Amino acid sequence: MDLRFEVDEARWRAFEGSRLLGEAWTVRRPDGKRFVSFGDGAVVELARRIGAEYGEALYTQVDASDARLLRLLGSVPFVGDRFEHRWEVPTRTGLSEAPLEGFKVYSPEEIGHERVRVFDDLLRQDIPGLWGWQWTAGGWRAEHGSAYDPALYPVVWDPRTEELAGMARVWSNPVGPRLGLVAVARAFRRRRLGAALLARIGALLAERGFETVTTECDASNLASFALLSAAGGRRVGGTVELVYRP
Repeated sequence: MDLRFEVDEARWRAFEGSRLLGEAWTVRRPDGKRFVSFGDGAVVELARRIGAEYGEALYTQVDASDARLLRLLGSVPFVGDRFEHRWEVPTRTGLSEAPLEGFKVYSPEEIGHERVRVFDDLLRQDIPGLWGWQWTAGGWRAEHGSAYDPALYPVVWDPRTEELAGMARVWSNPVGPRLGLVAVARAFRRRRLGAALLARIGALLAERGFETVTTECDASNLASFALLSAAGGRRVGGTVELVYRP
């Protein structure tokens, strides 16, 4: 097959003559990893061409039930690097907000987005798959676009130490709310602050009429697994993160 490739910023297209065979999109994440996502056609050819162009590891995420795409990517070869479970969690968690007593809970606007951004970078260093994450100011602003709701983004501050202790965030997506993060700083763990944050955002979502919220959890993250299970969550699928090293 005699293929021709065209690149328009992050979009790659593969042609045979004038016929479009397939597309792919690349993005450099704030942790330095280059991710690629594929359309329906020319997956193998695009992956190998993009890998040769950049000469570095390529990462992609695939639904664990998509056997066809996993088989195609395996022939490149992409290999498994990480696995995430998808969860559905009831908003009425049965968890208590009592551990938040003695702390102050603010929105990112009240704390200041710059301070929250730096704190977010710190928290991500302990989250599997996100080590090395460093937001740019522009990337942070872009992330907090139409799905951002300050009311669903509690940031916990300790008035005794004047340090940020933890935070959670829910993205208000058109298909339903998605829990993007529940995390607690190392110095404040083992106080059930994560459970209290999950209880608070669950209660806010329940008031808005939502019965469930979706989220993802790395299969190796036992603490998050325990928290989501305690809240009545159930696993409803999974995603495989693959890496190709040209």
